[in-house]
Amino acid sequence: MSDSEYPSDLIVHGSIPRTGRFNLLWSVSIALVMWAMEWALGRDSPHRYGFFINMTYALCLGYWCWTLLGIVWLSEARRRWKQLPDARQRFDRSGVYGLVGWPAIVLCVLFGIPVACVMGVAMAQAALHLPWPWSVPDRRPPIGVSMVLCYSSALVTFTVDYLRVRLAASEVRAAAAQRQTVEAQLQLLQAQLEPHMLFNTLANLHALIASDPSRAQDMLAHLIAFLRSTLSATRIAAHPLSEEFRRVADYLALMQIRMGPWLQIALDLPDDLASLPVPPMLLQPLVENAIQHGLEPSRQGGQLTVRAQHDGEHLILSVDDTGRGLQAAQLVRRSTDGFGLSCVRDRLQSLYGGTASLSLTAKPAGAGTHVSLRLPVSLPKPELIEETPALP
Repeated sequence: MSDSEYPSDLIVHGSIPRTGRFNLLWSVSIALVMWAMEWALGRDSPHRYGFFINMTYALCLGYWCWTLLGIVWLSEARRRWKQLPDARQRFDRSGVYGLVGWPAIVLCVLFGIPVACVMGVAMAQAALHLPWPWSVPDRRPPIGVSMVLCYSSALVTFTVDYLRVRLAASEVRAAAAQRQTVEAQLQLLQAQLEPHMLFNTLANLHALIASDPSRAQDMLAHLIAFLRSTLSATRIAAHPLSEEFRRVADYLALMQIRMGPWLQIALDLPDDLASLPVPPMLLQPLVENAIQHGLEPSRQGGQLTVRAQHDGEHLILSVDDTGRGLQAAQLVRRSTDGFGLSCVRDRLQSLYGGTASLSLTAKPAGAGTHVSLRLPVSLPKPELIEETPALP
C-alpha cells in the first residue's frame, strides 16, 4: 500500500492523539490523590511533598509517557500499514491499536516507559528550579514512585482509549449492518410489489390493445414511467417529495385504468413541500396496501387521497381510503401481507430513529382507513437528493 492510502485523520475512530485530554485529566487526578494521601498521613510524614510538587511530577511524567509511546505506536502503525494486507480492516476494527504489534508493545513496556520516566523527572526538576513567586520544598518523590506513576499513566490512558476505539468501531459496524438490512428489505419489497402489479397491468394492456388502443397507449406510458422511477429508486438514498408523488401518480393511473370509475384519486402536494427530501418507496407500500385491502375488495370502490402537510418540524404524509375499513382488512389479511408496512417502519427506524412514525387508524363507522407518516423535514442529508422538477 502507498503512503497516500494511509489514513490522514487518525481520529476517525479515536486514536493516540486524542488521548492527550484523558492523559491530562488522569495526571491531575493522580496529583490530587497523592496530595490527599499526604494530608491523611499528617504534617510530619517524610513523604509529604505538597500539592505543587505532586502536580508538577504528575503532569511531566504523564506528558512524556503519552508523547513517547504515541510516537512509537504511530510510527509502528505507519510501518505496518505498508506490510499488512488487511491493514484497512485492522484500522477500521481497532484504530491505530490494530496496527501495533507485540514487539512494539514489549519495547514500550521495557524501555519506552523507563525512558519517559527519566525525561519526565528531569523536566519536573527543571520546572521546580525555576524562580517561582512562592517557596518550593526541597523534597522530591523517589524514582520508584515516579516509575509507578509512569506505568499507571500509560496503562490507564491507552487501555481506556483502546476500549473506546473498539466500542466506536462496533457501533460503526452495527450501523453498516443495519443499513444493509434495510437496503435488502427495500429490494425485497420492490420484488414483492412490482411482479403482482406488472402481471396484472400487462394482462389489462393485452386486452386493451385491440378494444381501446388509446387507453392502451396511456397505460403503457404510465407503466414505463413507473418502472423508470422504480429503477432510479434503487440507486439513491433520497429524492424530492415531488418524485415520490410522481411515482405514486403513475401507479394510481395504472390502477385507475384497471378499476375504471370505481377508483377515484386525489393527490395533494403543496408547492412549498415539493422539494423536501424523502427516502424512496415510502408511499408506494401504503398506497398499494390501501387498494389491495381496502378499495379493491369493496364492490362500490371508493376514493384514495394522498396528501402532504407540514407541521412544525415534521412532514406529514397521509393516505386515506374509503374502502372496507381497517378491521375488515385485518380479518382477511395474511401474515406475509404486512411485510410492506413493517419494511417501512424498519426503514424509518434506521433513517430517523425515534423522530419518525407510522400509524394506521380506522375512520368513524368503518368508512375506510387513515395512514399517517411523520418525518423530520431536515433528514436525510440534502447532498443525497436527486434534483427533480415539481409534480405538475
